[in-house]
Amino acid sequence: MNDFEQLVRRHETFLEQILHRYAPPATRLMQAMNYMLFPGGKRLRPLLVYLCGELLDLEPSNLDRIAAAVEITHCYSLIHDDLPAMDNDDFRRGKPSCHRAFDEATAILAGDGMQALAVEILLKELPQFLTATKVIAVTQALVCASGTSGMVSGQSLDLSELGRSDLTVSELQMIHQLKTGQLIASCANMVLAATHASIETTHHLSQFAHSLGLVFQMQDDYLDRYSPESLGKKRGSDKANNKVTYATLFEQDILLKKINQLYAQAQANLLFFGDKAIKLSQLTDELKQRTENFCSNIIS
Repeated sequence: MNDFEQLVRRHETFLEQILHRYAPPATRLMQAMNYMLFPGGKRLRPLLVYLCGELLDLEPSNLDRIAAAVEITHCYSLIHDDLPAMDNDDFRRGKPSCHRAFDEATAILAGDGMQALAVEILLKELPQFLTATKVIAVTQALVCASGTSGMVSGQSLDLSELGRSDLTVSELQMIHQLKTGQLIASCANMVLAATHASIETTHHLSQFAHSLGLVFQMQDDYLDRYSPESLGKKRGSDKANNKVTYATLFEQDILLKKINQLYAQAQANLLFFGDKAIKLSQLTDELKQRTENFCSNIIS
């Protein structure tokens, strides 16, 4: 078992414990939440929390709570994204979406409950490790990234703007930075809020997370358009919904170049941390290989 697998196992063990600890009295609601949290996807956001925290020497017990809050928030967003009124996807992670496995009302309530649960975990669990000021700062970082200042507005703009044929690259980037990028960036920002990081450390780690947040959707758009392999969702769903994506605004080779440039920027910011960032650099490289592996399969 490698380091990443150990961290994922630690995270999922804690996630099971926290879900049991805060189990809702509504059984069907609990079943829907458990259905969406397990089995998980890549667990990218928890891994980022653990590795950024390790970089800043933050106690693992702190990171358990922060990672759980981020992943629960992410999974709530997936439930709502898949709803018929939103992206209308029937499958997620290779199985029926929450509203298909249960029903729309249960899916909506499960998402609502998970959003609140993420905040509750931070406010109830972190005070045993951090000062009140830091708890508030960590919680604020998550709420700002996931609420109307971030992910929720991104989803709203996704619905209202991505069907426009005149959508510009800067508008598309702004929408995806809100919808996807801010929650990814919050993995670093929450950890930074829990520490006394220097200006230089804050700058480089924030810029790393910003680049990763930008490239993630760009890479997904690339694979959604060009990869025949399933990522757990219906392939080409954005195209079917007549949505503008990075793959519609850029030719394949140009889009691939932009993806590689953003990954290079992310790695460049990790150089500041030297050998302490080896694991974070390795994770970043593994994410980049999602497109590299696909391209090498085409060439061969």
